[in-house]
Amino acid sequence: MLKPKKEIFKKEIKRDPFLETIDKIEASIEKNSNDYIKIIGGVVLFIIIISFLINSRNLNKEMVSTSLGNALVSMDKGDSENAKFQFETLLNDHSGTSGIELAHYYLGKIEYDRGDYQVAKEYLEIFINSDYSVDLLTSGAVIMISDILSKSDRYLDAIDIIDKGIGRTEKDYIKQKLKVEKAKLFIKSGENQLGLELLDMLSESENISSRLEANIEEIIGLYRI
Repeated sequence: MLKPKKEIFKKEIKRDPFLETIDKIEASIEKNSNDYIKIIGGVVLFIIIISFLINSRNLNKEMVSTSLGNALVSMDKGDSENAKFQFETLLNDHSGTSGIELAHYYLGKIEYDRGDYQVAKEYLEIFINSDYSVDLLTSGAVIMISDILSKSDRYLDAIDIIDKGIGRTEKDYIKQKLKVEKAKLFIKSGENQLGLELLDMLSESENISSRLEANIEEIIGLYRI
């Protein structure tokens, strides 16, 4: 036997907080429909702008990656003038794009190899200060800058930047390579004993690479009396 339907009186509905909330929302939309359309339109426009920026940024990354590759091919072929032009164009056209830091490094290396040390130092310092996380390139930049400083007899500054480079990497090989450079700076500055002691300590390391070990033995053989 079917149960009789319960009658729902108007005053019972009024006491239902959920229904009251729905009613208020519907009334608000009817009253402020233009405002809601504007808000929704603004949200849609914001989403479109963000999507455009993301796509544009991805496109820039691809263009930078391709252009860097072309410039590096030129360097590998020995055409440093063409490579330099391509790296400079990258900096002018894509400043702020991720990966552009590499252009500073390679421009610094080109100028270093040419003997234009002041310009090289400026490019390399920009690269180091960008915190671009490629240990091999960062250590290369540190070694070039320290060498430039040592050419002006600024040995303490050169050793200081080597120490900072050692502190920035967790890779044993990079640390050891930089310590060899530090030992060479000690020797170059006249502090042979300090340099040789550091090399002795490195040569006793268990995880020293055969290449570095051969380099250390060669330096020790040249300067130990």
